[in-house]
Amino acid sequence: MITYFCISKQKRVFLMKNKTRIIYVKPANSSFIRGDQQILEKQYEVKAFLMDQNINKLMYGWKLTLLFFYLLSTAFRKNVIFVAWFADYHSALMAFVARLIHKKSIIFIGGQEAVSYPELKKGVYRKKIRGICVKYALRNTTLIVANHKSLIYHENSYYNTETPHIDGIQHYVSNLNTPTEILYNGINTSMFKRDESYTKLDRLVLTVGTMSQEGDFYNKGFDLFIQVAERNKEIDFVLIGLNPRYLEWTEENYHVSRIQNLQIIPSFCPQEILNQKYNQAKVFVQASITEGMPNTLSEAMLLECIPVGSNVNGIPDAIGDTGIIVNKRSVDDLEKGILEALNLNSGKEARQRVLNLFSFNLREEKLLKITQELIGEPSKF
Repeated sequence: MITYFCISKQKRVFLMKNKTRIIYVKPANSSFIRGDQQILEKQYEVKAFLMDQNINKLMYGWKLTLLFFYLLSTAFRKNVIFVAWFADYHSALMAFVARLIHKKSIIFIGGQEAVSYPELKKGVYRKKIRGICVKYALRNTTLIVANHKSLIYHENSYYNTETPHIDGIQHYVSNLNTPTEILYNGINTSMFKRDESYTKLDRLVLTVGTMSQEGDFYNKGFDLFIQVAERNKEIDFVLIGLNPRYLEWTEENYHVSRIQNLQIIPSFCPQEILNQKYNQAKVFVQASITEGMPNTLSEAMLLECIPVGSNVNGIPDAIGDTGIIVNKRSVDDLEKGILEALNLNSGKEARQRVLNLFSFNLREEKLLKITQELIGEPSKF
């Protein structure tokens, strides 16, 4: 018994020393970034480095300095790979150090790296130095993981039907030869179960989106949504996520106080309030100009909202045949789509589609498979 204990203890020490370590660089501590960290921790020794990208520039610069020396300190350790969310300053630094000390690296991209809409203040390429860093990161990492194929290459004819707006990292980053993988978002479906105590209201239409600046108002299609509400007094409309700083601006430009059938909930709601609205709404609208793979759309579909979405990026793939795809950015086209959706009864099919394609378990399985193949370990799946 004593011999067995000693051997097993030595084996555990050996395994710990040789277990692959992942340096996980987080620009922020968002729920989806934490979710991937939890997945990786199931199989690897994960050391997270939080950048707090939204703090002041001086502190962020200090964090970049600390990151450089932290990554460099792994030079003589075997079985280390670097992983970062979003191509930006921090991932450019990560890719540089990885090449310098011969480590593998992965960058997850989520949308800003794949678009450029200066009029909406969308995309990293509006700022020259930042754009250079993003391009360097994408060219020099070992693997790029995108949540939808449209982040690689996409023609957006919804925004401009005559001359499609070209997007995608292949368009913006010349001579890009880095391998790519497509990995859909993972939704914790257990958090989104239909609450039958809330009755679906046959004439309730909902849209949800985050807004930090004026360009987001148009990108999320809030302007179209408000105008459709104004035209259809017999239907109730709820808009969640309007930045409180823009309430006066919205009133001046759209006179929303006169639209009695429109409820605006400023800022973003707690998940409990969102779920209540998802449970009550019959139709959910995602009328974005550009959007990777929106989680709010999947959340609404899980609670059996019938989806109406613009024909951009991952939105049509999320909706499939369970709702309405809008092909042109206009009030008329969005209004037509909403009215058609109100006559559908495909809420249960919408829920099932998300369960089939975007569950957290599916993301976990493929993410671990991707990392195992990159490291060279045999896959369990």
